[in-house]
Amino acid sequence: MDDTACTPADLDRLHDAMTEERSRLLERVGDHHRSGPVSGDSADRAELGVETELDVLIETQDRELLRQVDFMLERLESGLYPVCVACGAPVGRARQEAFPRATSCVDCARRPRRS
Repeated sequence: MDDTACTPADLDRLHDAMTEERSRLLERVGDHHRSGPVSGDSADRAELGVETELDVLIETQDRELLRQVDFMLERLESGLYPVCVACGAPVGRARQEAFPRATSCVDCARRPRRS
């Protein structure tokens, strides 16, 4: 278990990284909506159908990442980070560095989720 606390400088760097990630994700999500009209033969349209499905999957993933980044920014700005959302223990510097959007400590992350 890593109980090395995050310093204020660590939290500032994390906030900057999350802000940059948010901007990048907003741009990518916006790009999904700027596609042009469909034209061409049936093979082109079929290929476009596959690309459209992939675009929808990527957009869904990007929106989920954006939700996670927004949640992390809210926690940082309200002073609730680096506290685990499940148990209140410190998230820990090593975990934060390995997974910047982590909102739970290693122990809670390892616990099986209840259905």
